[in-house]
Amino acid sequence: MVNNGNAQQLLDKTLTGLEQDAESMQPQANDLIDQWVQALGAGDLTLDNVAYELEELKQALRSGKAPQIAGSLHSLSKLTKRAAGETSDTNTAERLRNLAETLDNVSARVAQSR
Repeated sequence: MVNNGNAQQLLDKTLTGLEQDAESMQPQANDLIDQWVQALGAGDLTLDNVAYELEELKQALRSGKAPQIAGSLHSLSKLTKRAAGETSDTNTAERLRNLAETLDNVSARVAQSR
């Protein structure tokens, strides 16, 4: 299950990076994805799906193919929205909704850029 303190820090780091300049995050994307997969743990269907999609995003980033990257980011956005609806912590839910919106915006930019 999620280590709440670690997840909150990762959430802040991810949101800040994506909102400022998503492209500059690419060099450390693999490390950030690995941190998320570790923080999510296992045993919850939504979190397992997020972890799986994060691994898919790593593959898409390696391939450099914009349609795959955009699709993966969009899938992560939908899963993040679902996770926001499943949490009882209103602050976390709001931050997850912000992350979902940001992921969707980055997905659209990636899809248009290539």
